[in-house]
Amino acid sequence: MFVKTAVGAAGQKSRAWLLLKLSRPHFLVPGALLYTMGAIVAQLRWSACPLDRMIFGYSIFFFAHLSVSFSNDYHDRESDRIAGRTFFSGGSGVLLEHRDLEKAALRIAQALLLFSFVAALLFTITYGFSYAFLAFALAGGFLGWFYSAPPLKLSYRGLGEVATALAAGLIMPGMGYFVVSGQLDTWFAVLSIPLIFYGLYFILTVEIPDFEADRAAKKMNIVTRIGVKKASFVSMTASISGTGMLVALHLLGFAGGAFDLSKLAIISLLPFATAAASLVGSMTGNLSAVRQTAMNMFGLVGFLSASVLVLYFELVMG
Repeated sequence: MFVKTAVGAAGQKSRAWLLLKLSRPHFLVPGALLYTMGAIVAQLRWSACPLDRMIFGYSIFFFAHLSVSFSNDYHDRESDRIAGRTFFSGGSGVLLEHRDLEKAALRIAQALLLFSFVAALLFTITYGFSYAFLAFALAGGFLGWFYSAPPLKLSYRGLGEVATALAAGLIMPGMGYFVVSGQLDTWFAVLSIPLIFYGLYFILTVEIPDFEADRAAKKMNIVTRIGVKKASFVSMTASISGTGMLVALHLLGFAGGAFDLSKLAIISLLPFATAAASLVGSMTGNLSAVRQTAMNMFGLVGFLSASVLVLYFELVMG
């Protein structure tokens, strides 16, 4: 009896570990940084926000974002069979080795999305927000779901980059901004444009190692249509555009003294530098797709982390 109990407990621990691996928690980091960035910007422009409201708001985003990991692994499991896996691409690999977890992955993805929607409704009622907030949260959740799920399967129909750029540039930081300010205004929509460029930079970065597998799976994304070298050039162009927009907004006095955009523009040279180095490595053949992805992700996460720190210091020092 004791042996059976021990074996059962070990099996449960193994299953829990596999589900944790399936969740790919490292992908939550950029999302958390973008949410925090939006929340801090809103406080710099408007006023302070209670911590409990910020955490409650993040839970809405967290559930939806975590759902995407399970959903993508489930709906992309066939194409992932021929893809090489890296830290940032090719899926978690869990469902390829443990097909018995496929149904669990789908159910968890659905449950997390439902939790997000319920949390959004409760948040709207609790804090007296307009139903525009609820609609915004629902739109973000559905955009993440239909990235790979039928019937839309955006990533298979040439719309994956658009969906990801909007999610990373507008919806993720927009959730933080909306939670704090109670609105999503034109001012923030303009400020999100540089981040939309970095969203494009991100999705191209994680698509490059999956080039062969995505082409075999007939995914109509930028990399499968124009190839790795040209996609690397587009990625670098996106990073240049992000920096250029930040500089332009600073020169136009767009922040209105709420915070210093020039600091973010300077920090944005980091993803530009890594994108340029990746492009050179791709053109010369001296840099593998895996290292190219790692380098670009370092540049992106470094930019987001440093930007959040700079904005936070401006908030506490102001």
